[in-house]
Amino acid sequence: VAVSDDDDPPPATPVVSVTAGSGVTEGANAQFTVTADPAPSAPLQVSVSVSQSGDFGATTGSRTVTVGTGGTATLTVATTDDDADEADGSVTVTVANGSGYTVSSAAGSASVAVSDDDDPPPAVPEISVTAGSGITEGGDASFTVTADPAPSAPLQVGVTVAQSGDYGATTGSRTVTVPTSGSATVAVSTTDDDADEPDGSVSVAVNSGDGYTVSTTQNSASVVVADDDDPPLADLPVVSVSDASVAEGELGLLSPLEFRLTLSEPSDQDITVRYRVHLGTTSPSDHYGGSGRATIWAGRTHAAIVVLVVDDTRREPEEALEIELTGADGAAIDADNNTATGTITDND
Repeated sequence: VAVSDDDDPPPATPVVSVTAGSGVTEGANAQFTVTADPAPSAPLQVSVSVSQSGDFGATTGSRTVTVGTGGTATLTVATTDDDADEADGSVTVTVANGSGYTVSSAAGSASVAVSDDDDPPPAVPEISVTAGSGITEGGDASFTVTADPAPSAPLQVGVTVAQSGDYGATTGSRTVTVPTSGSATVAVSTTDDDADEPDGSVSVAVNSGDGYTVSTTQNSASVVVADDDDPPLADLPVVSVSDASVAEGELGLLSPLEFRLTLSEPSDQDITVRYRVHLGTTSPSDHYGGSGRATIWAGRTHAAIVVLVVDDTRREPEEALEIELTGADGAAIDADNNTATGTITDND
């Protein structure tokens, strides 16, 4: 005898899956749909886990989604619109195991792409320096300081100036303002002296600072500085001058005040010595002579510079003037004996 069962079969266990909505920009809500198949006969509590790739302010961790008898539920995950430039990311919802349902093996997890909406920060300029052409002492050494990319606002860059040799350059640290055009010129002045010296250089090096990086290949540059002074002639005889004195009226209306020039050794050519007369305690009316030349003839070692002293009728104290040797052709001036004093004694 066949016996028929009169009980309804148990309801099928729902399989829960999750699908993702369209991608969003940070600050928008990521949408997910949680589906139970078949639809539950009563509201079903489904456990899910929320995670994010990147940092978009999503509330992560576990939460519960209630799937109604219609078979679906919408899950909203909010994101935050921040001001930080960052890589695009995503928000992911994964269905966790729970009571009264199984998890779909094919659609147990879904992700919504999240796009960053912040502009990247401006690139940090890299600072380099290049040198201009070589110069002769007394000229300005020129350098170009370049920021790549050009700054969005004038940029203060520290540099250090140095020199090889002694060309009067102002060395040490200084600040260069690089404008938004991206480059600035640095001029370093040198001095034209009278000293013969080897050629040298002026250099500029970029210092570390805020708001920029320093080029590893062009962080310093040098400009060659050429000396323009003739080397001293070797083995030249040396000329000096000695003090002299005379009494006013000693030899008449005009009396010679003779300064003795001495050459350290005879020369085979005439030596022309240039000199200048300084008044000292005298006045222009006391004597004749300002600047002039004297000659030491070839083969000789002595000559004289003569200043004519006027015999006036004024009663005056002893006076003095000075002779300065300013140069010589064919001889060097004795640096320790290049001046002499002439004393004039009054006769009134």
